Amino acid sequence: MAEMSDRGGVLVPVAPSPTLEETVSHAVDVARETGGGIHLVRTVPGHHVGRETLESDEQVLERAEQRAREASPDGFPVSATLLGAQRYIAGPTEHVEYFLGYADKHDLAGIVVDPEYSIDATAPTLQSLESLFADAGFTYEIAPVSTGGWRPTSGELLRASVAGVIAFGFYLVLGGTVYGFLDPFVLGSGVVTGLIAGGLLRNVAFETTPSVGPVLSTIGRGILFVPYLLWEITKANVQFAYVVLHPRLPIDPRLDRVDAAVGSGMSVTAFANSITLTPGTLTVDAHGHHLLIHSLNASAQEDLFEGVHERPVRYLFYGRESLELPGPAERGDAEPLIGPDAPDVVEDATNATTTETNGADESDGGAGTDGDDDE
Repeated sequence: MAEMSDRGGVLVPVAPSPTLEETVSHAVDVARETGGGIHLVRTVPGHHVGRETLESDEQVLERAEQRAREASPDGFPVSATLLGAQRYIAGPTEHVEYFLGYADKHDLAGIVVDPEYSIDATAPTLQSLESLFADAGFTYEIAPVSTGGWRPTSGELLRASVAGVIAFGFYLVLGGTVYGFLDPFVLGSGVVTGLIAGGLLRNVAFETTPSVGPVLSTIGRGILFVPYLLWEITKANVQFAYVVLHPRLPIDPRLDRVDAAVGSGMSVTAFANSITLTPGTLTVDAHGHHLLIHSLNASAQEDLFEGVHERPVRYLFYGRESLELPGPAERGDAEPLIGPDAPDVVEDATNATTTETNGADESDGGAGTDGDDDE
C-alpha cells in the first residue's frame, strides 16, 4: 500500500470481528499522523426492510466509536456513519463503491482495513476488499494487528451447527430410505458428513448468522406463503392458457425494470423465482435488487407493478407490517423499458439493470447512528 497523504483523516470499514478494537486504535494513530479524524463506516444493505433490522449494526458501530474515543485525545474528531440503509447492496464491489464515494466526499487520506473484516457471514478470503481498493487506485492499509491465531467465533459455531444439521438430515433421508434410518452405518457416516459439511460451509453457505426467532417466524409465515404462491401460479396458468389457446393469440410482450423492496440475497432470490415460476412473467436478469422482467401481456405487467409478486415475499421475510408498503409502480421503483408504455428509444435495456451507486449521495450515505437514515 502506498503511504497515506496528510490531506485528511482515514476511513475504517466496520464489521463484527475479534480484531475490531485493535484496528480502530491503529486507525486513530494513523489519523493523527495525517492530521485528520477517523471515520467509522458500516454498510447496511436494507431496501425498505424496516428500522429494527439496523439495531445490531448500530451496536457494532457504537462499539467501534467508543473504542475510538477511548484511544484518541480530547477533541479528536470521530465520525460514525451507516451507509446504504435504503438500498440493497449486492456483493463486495458495491460495498467498496460506497466506501470510496464516502472517502472522496470527505477528502480522506486512505482506508484502514481490519484483517478480519468481512461484509457478512462469508469468509473474508472469499470477499477480498484489498484487490478492489487496489484496482480503484485508492490508498489503503491492512491494520497490523495480531489475530491471535484461528479460533471459531460464536457466529461460526452457530452457522456450522445449522449447516451440519441440515447436511445430516439430507444424508439421512438419502441413506435411510435404502438401508434404514436407524442403521448404525447410516447414522455414523451421517454424523461424519454433517461435521465435515458444517466445518467447510460455515462461512460460505450463509449471508448472515441465523437467529432462532427470525428463522422460526419466517418458517411460520412460509406455511401461508407457499399456498398463496401456488394459488397465484394456478391463476396465471389459466390466464396463460387463455392467451395460448385464443385464435388471435393476444400476446403483448413488455420488458420492465423493477427495484425490489427487499434487503438480502435470499429475499431477492425468492422474489425473482416467484416471478419466474408464475406463467406470464420471467426474471431475465438481476443486479442487486434491480430486476429485469419480461411480461407476456399488459395483465401480467399490471400484477407486477402492483406488487402481486413482491408483497407476499415481503410478508415472508419481514412480517405483516411490511405489507403496508405500496407496489413498485406507486413508489417509483418500476420503469417500462420495452413495450407500449416505454420510451421511444431504448439504447440498451439490459444495462438498465445496473444503477450507479454513489456512496456520497446524501440520501444514502449521510445518515449517522442517530437514525437519520430511516425509511
